[in-house]
Amino acid sequence: MIKTILCAVMALTTLNAHAQVKAFEKYSDMNGITYVYISKAMLSAISSKLNSMPSMPNVNAQALASKMSGIQLIHAEKNNMRAKLRSEVQSIVKQNKYELLMQVKEDNNKADIYQNIGPQQSAVVMLVEENDGVTAVVFSGKFTTEDVMKMVKK
Repeated sequence: MIKTILCAVMALTTLNAHAQVKAFEKYSDMNGITYVYISKAMLSAISSKLNSMPSMPNVNAQALASKMSGIQLIHAEKNNMRAKLRSEVQSIVKQNKYELLMQVKEDNNKADIYQNIGPQQSAVVMLVEENDGVTAVVFSGKFTTEDVMKMVKK
């Protein structure tokens, strides 16, 4: 009986993490939204070339690229869509008990980075609010907190 309950809890946790990432797919067909999805196949194809490509300061993208199953980028410029995207991200973060990793605020710009590490599926969500729009970036895959920390070079 205990084994059955533990298996059910593990299955629900996995489905829940996957559902969190799936929740953003609805934005792919909305007007006023720019939606980009990068699949695991594309990530695999470019991960070997990341060393030869220009990099962002203090970010080691290759550290996490091999463990990601996808990246979603959602950008909204119109006020009503900005509010909707911001609200949706905040709701997912709160309901699924994401952990705040970092928060940056400069003038009217704000960036929050959250993580939810699950046994089968993990996600890192970045919510960036600027004067001209709101952007959410969702990294999904099978990685640990240590893997996420390796992305930031010392």
